Amino acid sequence: MNKIMYLLAGLLLFQVQSNVLAVGTALTDGMGNTADFADYRTGGNGNLHLVWHDVNVDNGAIMYMLFNAAGDILIDRTQVNIGGTGNASTWPSVNIDAAGLVYVVWHDTTDGEVYFMRLNPSLAPLDGTSTTAATINETGDVRLSAGGGSNALHPRIRRDSNTDFHVVWESSNGGAVQYVKVDADGVILNGPLSLGGASTGADLPDVDVDTSNNVHIVFGNDVGTTANEIYYAMIDGAAGTFLIAPTLLSVDDGLRAGNVTVNVDRFDDTLYLVFKQALAAGVNGVEEVFLARLNPALDDQDGSAGDPAVLKLFEKKITTGPGVFQWSVFSRITSDKRIHATYIDFDQGACPGAGNYTINDTHVTFAGDVILREVLTTTGFATSCFPQARSAPAGNRIVWTDSMTLPSEIYASVISRADSGSSGFISCSLGNPDSDGWRAGELWLLLGLLSLLFARRQLRRAC
Repeated sequence: MNKIMYLLAGLLLFQVQSNVLAVGTALTDGMGNTADFADYRTGGNGNLHLVWHDVNVDNGAIMYMLFNAAGDILIDRTQVNIGGTGNASTWPSVNIDAAGLVYVVWHDTTDGEVYFMRLNPSLAPLDGTSTTAATINETGDVRLSAGGGSNALHPRIRRDSNTDFHVVWESSNGGAVQYVKVDADGVILNGPLSLGGASTGADLPDVDVDTSNNVHIVFGNDVGTTANEIYYAMIDGAAGTFLIAPTLLSVDDGLRAGNVTVNVDRFDDTLYLVFKQALAAGVNGVEEVFLARLNPALDDQDGSAGDPAVLKLFEKKITTGPGVFQWSVFSRITSDKRIHATYIDFDQGACPGAGNYTINDTHVTFAGDVILREVLTTTGFATSCFPQARSAPAGNRIVWTDSMTLPSEIYASVISRADSGSSGFISCSLGNPDSDGWRAGELWLLLGLLSLLFARRQLRRAC
């Protein structure tokens, strides 16, 4: 009987890892508004927290919806920034904590500043109706940038194990990429710290936090280079000072690189960067998407710039091209323990353009092997040239803006686990901060294999 139980357990554990394919499903409800710039997080209870910008609410509002694990709406579309001002608020980035509180940063296009708020969804009825910002916005709209119309834009936010938050943004008024650390009330603890650069090259900064709560920031810039190139910096999360000053990672070859995102592998605190790189000159120069792996521990971390040849473990091209433009490149390590690189294949000479674009999702292992390329949609319409497709750390889906039904709405596709190629057992880890059990599936798969092997040995011995 025990032998049979071992065998069944192993088979059951393998069954959990079977592939799941899902068709894109509308998350917003087509009420005649125009949704854009979606971001999401999934909590430990499976609840999905969705934020986006809606151009037709209060001249551009930050909207929020809450779904339970079954997909039922708990809070319907609600404007969560303080309304009534007519200010155009856009580009939200979201995070959550273990208690289910929601933290959002965004860009206000009217005064050109970056703001922060904390939402408490439990204060709403959770009956599928809309609520108000006055009900769930516990902090109000807290300005993080310096004020005075600095035109701070494109913020991103990450949480550390102390439930403090690390925020980056760029400036388009001749300023630099900026970093701050804030507490759960939006009070600035460290910074602002300037990472250098100017408006002509500051390009979509991104941030992640490692298991020691140190901060890793990437951005694009063209100060001192012929064209926009990729930079990386590491900051002491406690002191707010540089461990590795901004370091030029890509080659100053006159060919633009950009849209860089950073992901910490919490097994060993190595980094995975995804970015686009032009391979030919000209307006319609061929662009491809690349993956690079960095190990900051190889640097002396004395506060000076690093050596790319020392930091970089490998760099691989992960698209097959040729593509005229790979717009809006984005990446995160998701719940299937793969790097998901999303991008718009936008092969036109201008952006936005008259034609539809294709949104692609490339599944990549930690070794840099491409397992699968999926087309998420061919019906998206380019309302802007900034990221339209987002995944989330340890998330289980891709969300994007789509005009398959007019007006534009937010759609999602559940990530499929493609099991061809490397399974990455060596990266299996439990108990790391903020892991949300995203590596647990691999451990169960390994345990299932061991159970099968043990059962087979027992059966052979019985014979």
